[in-house]
This record gives sequence, structure tokens and C-alpha cells, in this order.
Amino acid sequence: MPARDIVVGVTAGDPAGIGPEVACRALMERYDGIVPILICREEVVASLGILGRDRYRVARSVEEIADPSDRDRIALVSPESDAPVPRAGAGTAATGAESLGYVDTAIELWRAGAIDAIVTGPVSKALIEQSGHPFTGHTEYIAAAINETTPYMLMYSDELRVLLVTTHLPIEAVARAITMEKIYDTIMMGHASIAALDGKTGAIAVTGLDPHCGDAGAIGAFDERVTRPAIERARREGVAVEGPFPADTIFMPGKRDRYALIVAHYHDQGLIPFKMTAFENGVNVTLGLSVVRTSVDHGTAFDIAGTGVASCRSMVQAISLAGRLARDRKKA
Repeated sequence: MPARDIVVGVTAGDPAGIGPEVACRALMERYDGIVPILICREEVVASLGILGRDRYRVARSVEEIADPSDRDRIALVSPESDAPVPRAGAGTAATGAESLGYVDTAIELWRAGAIDAIVTGPVSKALIEQSGHPFTGHTEYIAAAINETTPYMLMYSDELRVLLVTTHLPIEAVARAITMEKIYDTIMMGHASIAALDGKTGAIAVTGLDPHCGDAGAIGAFDERVTRPAIERARREGVAVEGPFPADTIFMPGKRDRYALIVAHYHDQGLIPFKMTAFENGVNVTLGLSVVRTSVDHGTAFDIAGTGVASCRSMVQAISLAGRLARDRKKA
């Protein structure tokens, strides 16, 4: 394989959701210097009718995945299963387990050096949990699988970038999980990541945790006691960072456009405005790990699975970004 090519493993997500169909459509696109492979059961791929049998080849070894003599067909890694092909939209504990198996296969391929990056399709956390596997999200699961402890969740698009201090936590646990050190570390990770993504540093805004950043103590003192010192520490180290800003206004057009990145304290604080702004072309990027991992920014959408209306734009963007990040790491 030419040295410039980056191999990206794409997991199909829950086989009863829209993941397999958006992955199949996305893999039909052309990617400069990127060779995407699909990790999905062959029977599921065949049932969709999107990829004809002449468009893919089943790869059963690392050598077959990277076979340069058959680049015209998509390499398909098909985990073995005796389960029936699920009906579109009918997710079960079995489809949850199968989707997690695709992720495990991707991690194994990365460890073996067969792929350079992982792109994950949408899964159902609830169905994976019902299958007997604790699962709060790809971000935490992949980090634990490779024995690394500092994953960060970046939502990325051309219009808006949002980095989270915490990831998949219940609201009642958020404040307890946030420290000045954790906010500072998130700012510094964001500073380095924007420099890598954009080729230059940019200004960063940080939200407050409390409404109106505590309103000078009328609502709370957290942001004066915890958030502001973290921002001031990063600023002393040369980072162009401002805040804390009330989360209900910083994401407004005209304000967010002044910043290359917004750091938000918790999941919905950052993801609601992000998905309202960039739902179809947004990408979820895991930072802080030795493996490059991106993902679509949408869920399984069981309600439209099998109807053919799901957009593959987020998957296309996720594959392109994963390839670029992996290539940059190889150059470093």
C-alpha cells in the first residue's frame, strides 16, 4: 500500500438502525489518500441492497484488508454471527451486542496495525446495556479498552466547535466531577487541538456552569470559585481564552463566531446548540487518546431506519476528518 494512504475502519453501529445504510453510502464516496473499510456483518450489508456484491470484498486477514491489488472494491470485515438479520427499526439487546462487537473488532484491528483510525456508527447505549455490557458511550468505552484515562469529547464542524469538560454524566453528578484543574486541562487540550486542526491557534470561549455564571453570587459561586481561576491560569500561559460566559448567549450567531472553540461544562450544554447548528455535517472527535476516533453526531434513528431518507453527510465528514487527523499524526 502506498505510504500516503490512511486506512480508516468504519463500524456500522446498531444493525437495526441507520448506521449500516449511512456507512454504505458514505463508503461509496471517493476520499483522497484515505482507504475506508467497513466493519459490519455481511448479511446485514447484503440485506440493504445499497452495495452490490461487486462493490465489496470480504477481508479475512490483515493482509486482505490492505490488499492494494483490489482497491476498487470496499474491504468488508464481517464478524461471525448466527443471528438473523434484524428488521430495520427493531433494535434489541442482540443488535446492541452486535454493534459493540463491531467496535471491539475495530479496536483489535487498530492494535494489529491494520487500520490507522476508527470511525464509529451510531449505537444505542440502552440496548448495549440490556445485552449485559456496561456502556456510557464510545468515548469512555474505547478509552477503557486501550487502558487510557483522559478522553475528551470535541464536537467539530466548520461552523462551530465545542469541547466538553465532562462527557456522559447524569446532571446530578456534573458539578462534583468538575474541578479547576479539569477545566484548565480541557482548555489546554482545546488550545492544542485547534492548532492541529486549523494549522493555527484561535481564541477560546468558556461557558459558565451556573445560569448567568452565578449572577455575581445570586445564583451560585461555582464559576467565580472554579471556572474563572482555570481560565486565568490558562491565560497566564499564553492561551487566548475568555470567559466565563453565560451559556444561554455565547452560542448565538455573532458571538460564537468570534471564537475558534467554545468549552462547555457538560453534555447538553454544548451539544444542544451544536446539533441545532451543524447536525448533518457535525463530527464527534475523541481527543486525548493514542487512537484517532471520530463519529457521526447523530443516533440510531430507528424511526427512519430502512426508509432510505437518512443523510450520510456526517459519516462522510467523520471519515474525512479521521483520515486527516491520522495522517497528521504520522507526519508528527
